[in-house]
Amino acid sequence: MQNGKIKVLSDDIICRIAAGEVVERPASVVKELIENSIDARATRIEVEIKDGGQKLIEITDNGEGMCRSDALLAFTPHATSKLKDDAELEHIASLGFRGEALPTIASVARVSMVTRHESEETGSKLLIEGGRIVSHDSDPFPRGTRIQVKNLFFNVPARRKFLKSVQSEMAQISDVVCHYMMGYPEIAFKFSKGNIQIAGTNGSGNLIDAILAVYGPEVTRSLVQLKEPASIAGTGMSLRGYISPPNQARPAARYMTTLVNRRVVKTKLLTQAINKACSAFFPKGRYPVLILDLRVPPEMIDVNVHPQKTEIRFKDERWVFATIWETIQSSLSGLRMVSAPVRPAEPTGPEPETSDLPDFDDSVDATSNNQQLSARPSIFTPPPSFSMPARPANSGDARIYELKETEVKRLGPHSVMPPAATGAAFAPVVTLHNPRILAQLKNSYLLGEDEEGLFIIDQHAAHERILFDQYTSTYKDMPVTAQPLLFPVPLRLLPSERLIIKDQLSQLKSLGFSIHQEEDNQFYVTAVPVSEKKTSDSESIQNVLSEVLNGWESRSIAEIKTDLLKMMACKAAVKAGDPLTDSEWNSLLEQLLKTENPFTCPHGRPIVIRLTTRQIETGFLRT
Repeated sequence: MQNGKIKVLSDDIICRIAAGEVVERPASVVKELIENSIDARATRIEVEIKDGGQKLIEITDNGEGMCRSDALLAFTPHATSKLKDDAELEHIASLGFRGEALPTIASVARVSMVTRHESEETGSKLLIEGGRIVSHDSDPFPRGTRIQVKNLFFNVPARRKFLKSVQSEMAQISDVVCHYMMGYPEIAFKFSKGNIQIAGTNGSGNLIDAILAVYGPEVTRSLVQLKEPASIAGTGMSLRGYISPPNQARPAARYMTTLVNRRVVKTKLLTQAINKACSAFFPKGRYPVLILDLRVPPEMIDVNVHPQKTEIRFKDERWVFATIWETIQSSLSGLRMVSAPVRPAEPTGPEPETSDLPDFDDSVDATSNNQQLSARPSIFTPPPSFSMPARPANSGDARIYELKETEVKRLGPHSVMPPAATGAAFAPVVTLHNPRILAQLKNSYLLGEDEEGLFIIDQHAAHERILFDQYTSTYKDMPVTAQPLLFPVPLRLLPSERLIIKDQLSQLKSLGFSIHQEEDNQFYVTAVPVSEKKTSDSESIQNVLSEVLNGWESRSIAEIKTDLLKMMACKAAVKAGDPLTDSEWNSLLEQLLKTENPFTCPHGRPIVIRLTTRQIETGFLRT
């Protein structure tokens, strides 16, 4: 009789597999342990991290603690004190409930736990390694619990290879801790790295105090309190929090904290509702500082969706979407402070089932400029320090440029504008034969003709491409030139951003930023990357630096430098609405045709679109 192939996995392997879902990275461990402390009714939680959590994660609380028998049982898979029967799954009030966190963490790390319940005279100390309890002793510990997680993934080397840098993991941990600081302002948090405090809250119960500890006074004083809709009064539900006005926008969604029944969640429905509401106030790629605290009856949500419990489902998605949308819209009404086009509010409630992420307007600033460019040096005259790429030897006439077939393939999909992006009226543009500019349209577009018909150039995108190529050539093998500021500018930073700056001062200096920390622990910038257009105002500097720091932990310094050069080119380029003289538009075309890719801007948008002669004749019924 042939032996079967199927076998039951051992408990050790099952826990290590489960750890892949529950313990994705050090920040996941911090999240699970903080939630355990909160469920234990702690009023003080201390978080100590070393080497981005890979060497040590230590969480200490003054919660209820555990008796000796519970301490031994806590590391058994699916053992929990938070559920008594399956009926309680319908209205879960605690943050944890699956009984997975401690055993899965212990299966991939060396864990020490000391805990004491007030009913016992001494505490219990356990050492667990690879999921097995190796010692169990008494300990004179005060009421509460301390858990130390050391050498995370020591027995799963493949998982350890996928961890990011120490700075990256530390930034992720910082974001997690800050979310809970604002989610539970009645708990006093102390967050430290190598015994040096990074952030802390006083446990006053006042949300503003917690926000102040995370974002600092300048951001906090500008926040707008969310207006709870009158429609939910008396329903047992509430929606409270704060949001920044449009002129305090940030470059990343990491500045938004969304809580449902005090659980930090990242749910597509909430993201869509927030983005939909904010699209009328914030330009594309800009996000508010947002603390949104939604409370609903537990039976209205399903939190048993994913082991990490950051995803939830709502029984009434339409109501949740409409409530969040209405709250943000009404809270920001009358506060439109940005020059980007705004979108009118929809006349009826949004439909969450079919609503996609909002399509933000991606146009450049269309502010009118009535001064003639001829009154100042031409913006299209390359600075002496920039060396222009050589013109192709076979270009012939100065106004002829054609991409070779091999070059089109090398440049990839951005070199040819897809018909879906241009609409049926425009043909893809990959060549310009004997081009010349005829006129400027709306002080934003250059109308020209060549042998194939009419073409239109976006003047901002064209100049952006020219400047980006110049910057890339100049700074290829050298640091970005710094521009000293007359007065130091104070920075508004998240704790995670402060950590990055402390660890990356030399790298930031190579990007043109000089940043110093004073005795008051405030960071000040004293120099910024040089640009044709001076950006010495504090808001512009803050925005550029925030863009640079955003996602620092997951990008190489080369990628960050390239993105910075794109920003510099975009900010320095001529804008839509700037009138040009004929000599300037001719200079713009000439320099554009010398670039490596004259048909796509550094961000991938088209520079040139075309209406062929045949299309024009068809429109006039001449064919």
